[in-house]
Amino acid sequence: MIATPKYANEKKRLDTLKSYNILDTPPELEYDNLTQIASEICETPISLINFVDETRVWSKSKFGLETTEAFRDNTFCTHVIDHKDGLFIIPDSREDVRFKNNPYVVGNPNIIFYASFPLSNKEGISIGNLCVIDTIPRALTEKQVSSLKALTNQAMNLLEYHKNKKIKRELEERNIELERFAYIAAHDLKAPLNNIHSMSCLLSDLYLNKLDEDGVTILNHIKNSSNKLKELIDGVLEYSKNFSALKTTKTHINLLHLKKELSEFFSFDKSVSLSLKSNLKSIHINKSALDQILLNLIENAIKYNNKNLVKITIGISEENKKYQFYVQDNGPGIAPNQQDKIFDIFKTLANKDKYGQTGNGIGLATVKKLIEQMGGEISIKSTEGKGTTFIFNINKD
Repeated sequence: MIATPKYANEKKRLDTLKSYNILDTPPELEYDNLTQIASEICETPISLINFVDETRVWSKSKFGLETTEAFRDNTFCTHVIDHKDGLFIIPDSREDVRFKNNPYVVGNPNIIFYASFPLSNKEGISIGNLCVIDTIPRALTEKQVSSLKALTNQAMNLLEYHKNKKIKRELEERNIELERFAYIAAHDLKAPLNNIHSMSCLLSDLYLNKLDEDGVTILNHIKNSSNKLKELIDGVLEYSKNFSALKTTKTHINLLHLKKELSEFFSFDKSVSLSLKSNLKSIHINKSALDQILLNLIENAIKYNNKNLVKITIGISEENKKYQFYVQDNGPGIAPNQQDKIFDIFKTLANKDKYGQTGNGIGLATVKKLIEQMGGEISIKSTEGKGTTFIFNINKD
């Protein structure tokens, strides 16, 4: 008997296997149907769907055999996952130097004939196999080989389906978590923010004529910012209770006024240059949601920028039934292998921003959620060292 060496990239293979959460799960009719059909088509007494773990081979489905797992080094399956040429077939194991002294050949279940296709994902990483076994020498017809391959593909499709279903369920749970957090946070912030706004108005009434130009500018900035935040919080509370409000509660937004509001919100930071490019004069959209999207994207562009002058450009256009937006910055950019992670809730790529603060990974997750609730989608284009552009669209109707 000749044992196969470890898989070429065994760690990645094992990580891939674990990502399906299939090991040691109860029998399922979907998989049992496949092994039964495989045995009937190939006219063999035994058929298995196996997964190759670190030291064992575990059978998710077994037709004609009771054993659930076996020591990995003694199995045929270990050879299959390293086989790159499709069908792995042994007409008579007693005549094959790799298997003639194998304990499963000379002893129970007396494997003489063996044929199998590996279970491989789209990257070509093999995590197991579907095999048919007989206790006498055999061969398969072309139709049997074709059917066995189709059943193996179906087994892999089942794995992917259940994995994606689990991911979807986890995302839904995270979204519920995010919505709950948004409502609680907004509700708790509303009272102190009302106090700040009221106090700034009171100070303005009492001392406006006694302040110099800088003092007036600062006081007006506090008033305008607190008022803007009040509007945002009211918006959060509204769509936390009723997401349909994102689609039904719309206003006409003058883009010159929008540019002025955004510029005033970040006017305290003289290192920020904000511009808005559009051939449109106004858009009809949920203003609270758009404000939150743009403020989050702009704030991120500022916080994680490494340039002395932070340049941010907002672009707005319309195409068919959607408004098209982009927010472009001149920051450090995002590495390609990190770009698919930035919208995950509670996921942060940098330990701290340029102010030394640690992020919470909520902002971009909120942005993505809002855009999707309004019938749109968001993507990213980024080149390390040259900046990042967030591109998104929102339904007009």
